[in-house]
Amino acid sequence: MKKYEYKCVHILGFGETTGRILTEYGRQGWELVCVWGIWHYLRRPLAED
Repeated sequence: MKKYEYKCVHILGFGETTGRILTEYGRQGWELVCVWGIWHYLRRPLAED
């Protein structure tokens, strides 16, 4: 079973600002799971032992 680490961040801004920030998280391996208002929930797989 895969294990994930999770992160919840608030992103203020619209359109280009949000896109730029989410693209940076994507480059770091984070996957967008859910958005609730300004809160963005992200996850990425943990390294296997």
